[in-house]
Amino acid sequence: MSTLFKNGLVVDGRGGHHERTDVLVVGDQIAAIGRDLTAPAGAETRVVDLGGRTLMPGLIDSHVHIAGGDYFPDYEKEPIGVAALRTAEAAGRTLMAGVTTIRTGGSRDFLDLDIRDAIGLGLLEGPRIIGSGRGITTTGGHMAEICMVADGVEEVRKTVRLHVRRGVNSIKLMMSAGVATGGLPVQAEQFSIEEVRAAVYESHKVGLKVLTHAIGLGGIRNAVEAGVDSVDHGHYLDEEQATRMIQKGIYLVPTFGPGYYYTQVRLAEDWRVARAEAVAEQHARAFKLALDLGVKIAMGCDCGAPSRMPSGANALELQLMVEHGMSAEQALVCATSEAANLVGQADQIGSVAVGQQADLIVLDGNPLDDIAVVQHGVSLVMKGGRLARDEISAPPRSPQEG
Repeated sequence: MSTLFKNGLVVDGRGGHHERTDVLVVGDQIAAIGRDLTAPAGAETRVVDLGGRTLMPGLIDSHVHIAGGDYFPDYEKEPIGVAALRTAEAAGRTLMAGVTTIRTGGSRDFLDLDIRDAIGLGLLEGPRIIGSGRGITTTGGHMAEICMVADGVEEVRKTVRLHVRRGVNSIKLMMSAGVATGGLPVQAEQFSIEEVRAAVYESHKVGLKVLTHAIGLGGIRNAVEAGVDSVDHGHYLDEEQATRMIQKGIYLVPTFGPGYYYTQVRLAEDWRVARAEAVAEQHARAFKLALDLGVKIAMGCDCGAPSRMPSGANALELQLMVEHGMSAEQALVCATSEAANLVGQADQIGSVAVGQQADLIVLDGNPLDDIAVVQHGVSLVMKGGRLARDEISAPPRSPQEG
């Protein structure tokens, strides 16, 4: 089936927007973009009159934790069968919110990979998943309760290879402690430069990118020096490391979401709230520094367990980036084409362009005027040409009906 979107504001994901524009989807790809497009002859075509609504690429969230669903105490100890069902539910909720691709940042029991494969088999609805598996940390390090532990260059090398054998799409390294690491200073450094270099080498040689949990400056410095692909969180980023990131093409994934839930919604223990409040201003300064200097930035909200930010609330991250100094247009690019580039799929997803996968969402409003529309105004979600959510379109039109 083909789908013809008529009369929309098309936000293309690359920093452009086009009024009163049509988009034709044939199969799983975008086939044409322009004005006064017509349905292909002889094909059953669904016509969606957007009536001035906004059509844009599906959101790409480059840092989530869907395994086990949303946070509850001891979530990591729940029986794996129940945890798998929670993961599937979180994946479906994420897609319905307009997030068509996610990159996971550490998952108990490799559940992200199993749900990824179930989605690929058509067993359930969910976003495209770029899975990082369990993630890798040090003895006593951040998220040791769900990660694989590796100490020293050879252990790190072997653990990356074990992840590769399990079928991951990316590698996640815990470079420092964090707000959620009770008992350790937030800035506590974990892997050494030599250990990270081994992980990066083993990952890059098989085409996998490396994302990091890097809050403290020491962890950020080691990650940047070793050539990771993204510094995630980056609270204590300084000008020297930001400059090095620009030189190396390393992305920042700021992840304001959990801090918002800790300090504003206050859905956390007192000790966690206190740790989040202590670093909030530093986090904002680091983001503004990266923005001003021109560091590449991609959207990642860090939702799901162990965060208190629920899956499906991903688009709140866009509002938080705008509140911290981005324009709405910049934030949308960070959640589409920039995120696609970070995860290595810019040739397939992240923009409204001919030949791209038809991962599209429709919004009841203009996100360039009000970024909150992306949170509250999703009325249609399409992934790979298939409608997952549709509150506006007319029934399909047969060829005989013209």
